[in-house]
Amino acid sequence: MLTRRQAFVSALAAPLFGGRPHRVPEGLWPVMLTPFRADRSIDWRALDALTEWYLANGAVGLFACCQSSEVWELTEAERLEVAARVVKRAGRAPVVAGGLPGFAAGAVGEFVSRLRDGGVAAAVLTTSQVAAKPEPDSLWRERVEAILTAAPGLPFGLYEAPSPYKRLLSPEMMAWAGRTGRFVFHKDTTCELAAVVEKVRAVRGSAVGIFNAHVPILVDAIRGGGHGFSGIAANAYPHVVARAVRAARRRGAEAGRLQQFLTEGEATLSVRYPLSAKLMAGWAGVPIEPVCRRKVVELTAAQTERLRGLRTAADRLVS
Repeated sequence: MLTRRQAFVSALAAPLFGGRPHRVPEGLWPVMLTPFRADRSIDWRALDALTEWYLANGAVGLFACCQSSEVWELTEAERLEVAARVVKRAGRAPVVAGGLPGFAAGAVGEFVSRLRDGGVAAAVLTTSQVAAKPEPDSLWRERVEAILTAAPGLPFGLYEAPSPYKRLLSPEMMAWAGRTGRFVFHKDTTCELAAVVEKVRAVRGSAVGIFNAHVPILVDAIRGGGHGFSGIAANAYPHVVARAVRAARRRGAEAGRLQQFLTEGEATLSVRYPLSAKLMAGWAGVPIEPVCRRKVVELTAAQTERLRGLRTAADRLVS
């Protein structure tokens, strides 16, 4: 008998075998942090607690092994173990995971196979890892097609990560992704409402869910047809972000009030990130240390005080 998770992943994969496309749940998808101990080893107990915190505060799914996770400071084995651990702790909630090794189809296919064994709902491909900045979309698509062929049986996601450079996908490329029946998740970093809406239109009728990452357009992107939010604010106050996502689907003053708070707070949260987010999560009760593998300059006393004020304001805003 299939477990609930196996049934969910099978449903996501249905388009690969001619079934009706299934999209991942709409709503908040945090870009997960990775907790480390003082010696910079992974703190597995804290990772369990962090997973539960996101879900208890309104997340409908989780994006593990992304840039907020300091994914390129994790070994391939650690990425696989982190993804499997999050899947196990998340229960029925779907988990997508990145950290795929380059664009060589054989290596990516083997890694994706191991992600599938760990129970993830989709393997997320960073758009900039497939082609160098000057290389054309035609070559990018050719390489992605080779990856899809080498990795059957599991849906994919796309992530327009900011480094090593930001490779934004055009509406035409998004339409192609939708037609393949292989993609179910797209983290969008265009930061422009009109561009997000264009991509939503491009994938209409497909399994692709568009999850905007730019908090200043959170409400409008959802009202423009977007399927949710996947940005750094969820690492500081997921309860506020989840409420803003829900409010965006309604008319009324609450959505605007939450949007204003999130937009103003982003300037404080983004300083020394992800260290700032680990402090914010720790103050919210998550047993996570302010330790990063990525080189991050320490926060000043004034910056730390601003973060404490943001923590207090967020908890008062949604109580």
